[in-house]
Amino acid sequence: MGIVTDPQSGLDRRSVLRSIGAGAVGAAGAVGAAGAVGAGRPVAADESDDHYHNPVGPIGFGDVSIIRAEDGTYYAYGTETPYDIIPIAQCEDMVSWEYFTQALESYPDWRDDEDAGVWAPDINYYDGQYHLYYSYSVWGSNENPGIGLATADTPEGPFTDQGPVFRAEDLGMTNGIDSEFVEVDGEPWMVWGSWYGLHGVKLTPDGTDYVEGTEFQLAGDMREGGMIVQENDYYYLFYSTGHCCDGYNSTYELEVGRAESFTGPYLNQDGEDLRDLNQHRNGVTILEGDGYFTGPGHNDAYQDENGDWWLFYHVEATADDETRYMMMDRIQWEADWPVIACTGRPSKRSPVPGGEYDCDLVEHYETEASE
Repeated sequence: MGIVTDPQSGLDRRSVLRSIGAGAVGAAGAVGAAGAVGAGRPVAADESDDHYHNPVGPIGFGDVSIIRAEDGTYYAYGTETPYDIIPIAQCEDMVSWEYFTQALESYPDWRDDEDAGVWAPDINYYDGQYHLYYSYSVWGSNENPGIGLATADTPEGPFTDQGPVFRAEDLGMTNGIDSEFVEVDGEPWMVWGSWYGLHGVKLTPDGTDYVEGTEFQLAGDMREGGMIVQENDYYYLFYSTGHCCDGYNSTYELEVGRAESFTGPYLNQDGEDLRDLNQHRNGVTILEGDGYFTGPGHNDAYQDENGDWWLFYHVEATADDETRYMMMDRIQWEADWPVIACTGRPSKRSPVPGGEYDCDLVEHYETEASE
């Protein structure tokens, strides 16, 4: 998700943005100052072409969304920081991310409240253009949040805002944020929701509006950042649960359910219907923090040219720095269920995409090999 959490938290947008983006790579000359992957990031001494180290991305890239352009360049988009409205990073190898620019030069004009933020971008190539869906909301999401669309001819932009796809009041549901665009049998759908259920709705063929009467529920309360992967003849619904945006005190983690059809029902590894889960972290965890990385959550997934799946996500803090960083880990499949980084905890070091991926080669901070 972006930065919406409990409405009773008492935090204002400025405080939250400071906590999630302090020191984030900004637009004004920050690339040189930040280095290749962001200022303040732990830098490994054993650089090699056969492995990479987490975090992979610049600081501040929360709620990351990934796409590969036709020329082979990868682009990542993140929640706004105090310096950017939807920052963009790029790389050639999936792991050496550098800040590039921002997708929007100004806030969309379909809200007039100063406290509204642009969060949780969702990048897609559809109908001959790059479609960048985004959440536009005030902290607490009780002021008719919505999901908007900006389009561009290239992943670098410039992106032109197309206005809202829908707002919460259009669908009679709370918290219309955290979009996930999904094509099903050539037709566009959107998954969305935060804290008050995860839902889906069909979109018009051009992807700019919703189709009335097509709404359905995927999961219960206290879940957000839904993301769909099709694999193993299933649809997998990844989502975040727990508290984000609280630095070292964050309890964010990832859970998952799967279904034989896009509209569900989605069941987890214990056979529970996700629509019946309405408490924090009461599903089956597939990625949780450890002693070094705090609060992994709000993921995207990318399938590389070899057919391997990679999870992109952020952590709320590292042991060295209480701010968000972009992370990447391999998704493996055991009994048709996803396993992240071999242990369900963020990796410290992993084999690069395209190479041999053996769990004996994956290191974690709590189980790292002696050097």
